[in-house]
Amino acid sequence: MKKTKASKTLPHVLLGLAAIVGLSACNSGSNSSDAGASQAASSSAQASGAAQPSDPLGKYDKPVTMSWAVQTAAASKLLDGESWDDNRWSRLIHDKLNINLKVAFSADSSTDAYNNKLNAIIASGDLPDVFKTQDANVFLQLAQNGQLADLTEVFDKYASDSLKAYKERFADSFKGATIDGKLYAIPRMNDNFHEAPFLWIRDDWLKNTNSQPPKTIEEMVALAEKFATGDPDGDGVNGNTYGLALNKDLIKAGHGSILGLAAAFGVPGYDESVFYRGADGKMTFSWIQPGMKDALAQLADMYKKGLINKEFTAKNESALVEDITSGKIGMAYGNNWGTWYPYNNVYKKDGVIVRPYAIPTKAGIDYKVGIESNAVGQMTMVSKDFKNPEAAIKILNLYDETVNYSSKEDYEKYWANEQYRLSPVYIDQPGEVYAADILKALDKGSPDELPPGARPNYDYITGFEDGSLAKDDNAYGNWGQMSKSGSLPIVLNKYIPDQAIVQSALGIERPEAWLTNASSLDTLTITTFTDIITGAKPADAFDTFVKQWLKAGGQQTLDELDKLYPAN
Repeated sequence: MKKTKASKTLPHVLLGLAAIVGLSACNSGSNSSDAGASQAASSSAQASGAAQPSDPLGKYDKPVTMSWAVQTAAASKLLDGESWDDNRWSRLIHDKLNINLKVAFSADSSTDAYNNKLNAIIASGDLPDVFKTQDANVFLQLAQNGQLADLTEVFDKYASDSLKAYKERFADSFKGATIDGKLYAIPRMNDNFHEAPFLWIRDDWLKNTNSQPPKTIEEMVALAEKFATGDPDGDGVNGNTYGLALNKDLIKAGHGSILGLAAAFGVPGYDESVFYRGADGKMTFSWIQPGMKDALAQLADMYKKGLINKEFTAKNESALVEDITSGKIGMAYGNNWGTWYPYNNVYKKDGVIVRPYAIPTKAGIDYKVGIESNAVGQMTMVSKDFKNPEAAIKILNLYDETVNYSSKEDYEKYWANEQYRLSPVYIDQPGEVYAADILKALDKGSPDELPPGARPNYDYITGFEDGSLAKDDNAYGNWGQMSKSGSLPIVLNKYIPDQAIVQSALGIERPEAWLTNASSLDTLTITTFTDIITGAKPADAFDTFVKQWLKAGGQQTLDELDKLYPAN
């Protein structure tokens, strides 16, 4: 699952997202005919028994072996006795393209396991043929060291018309994968507006406490007090539940972060990467904003009153998900994919819906939601030593045809239930980019004008609402994202019109000062914020933190970014 008029206080906010998203139906519609043309060409070539070398879906005469690195995670699902070595995608790719997939290594990407394994492989110099990273620094280093295949010519030669249309549509993403005019990766192909935070609340706890969804910070705190001191779960015991859940990483995007609360105080944070131009026109950084001090003071007060789980400093996201599933948590800030994971676990276990709400705001403060630059995100790379780099493009063509322009049965077989992860190369479609189209279709009560890739999403949403797909994970996931009461309509209908979204200026190029100091500054941020929230340090410690951050490479980074990403 993956932009507004400039504001007076934050001139570097996103431009034109509403227009970009609104055009998706038009763009996607044209893709359908392009894909049909490429499919017809492929069928003709294969029927003649003489597939041309540049045929987007041409089958190799001799088998090609491709090794790839597998990112496993809690959301990944192996079905019907399949394995990472032998599954529906590996068989499809073999049958259609004569490419044999070989797993180089597998590791959990929801923890540090995958990154650690990848770093060890990089150090050894024995790279898989195809592998992914979400670390822009890793991608940049590999490209600059000459360890990645230049995909510029093979993309132009082998990509279907549909893929080439995506390159135009997601120009920012492809720009991020391009260094010195050369394409060194297949980018994520998405609009990062989906990264915005929301407040997720259990329906039953709201009902049991006779409460309404909070619209202000004060109402959120009052609700947290009801959840922490009362009996929202109805087990007859007061005070054995959490008011507001946090995980120990705090500023990392995910469940139990402080991103939504910080945003209410005018701080557009997202992980460690939101740099933007402030009211003075100079480059600045999210976590050193004055509003962050007030946000931390608010959290410290909640912690002192027992409204926040006292053990959050030992809770990573996996541990927090266990608490969510076991029914200890009724409210947490998190990203748009909550009904896919982890709140699908709550629905399956208890039949309870956990739904997203717009972040509660603070009177007198313009809330600001931070997202990454569209130029960054997951990169799928090909080793320079792989003799058939075009094989990655062929698999991408096959993925696009199978998932976006084939039958509903193929969509459900090869995309639903996280099955798209079994393909070594994939596109983040269908998905969030169709949110605006689907809303229009839901208003009309008809999917007839939807692009092919969006039709199954519509069916899942309507099936969940009419009860025919009430027990389907994919239906609940889609409903929570793209129905009228889902998370993404909140972005489209509130965050964007409110001019609240701030896109980071930090693209794929990084100042040396940031590459050197990012990790230590990140640790400094989380440590200081944790100490303030738990009361180990007063809120005034934030002022010292800002000075430390600037001195320890932060100011140098801002100065270099001022030159690297000049103001428009």
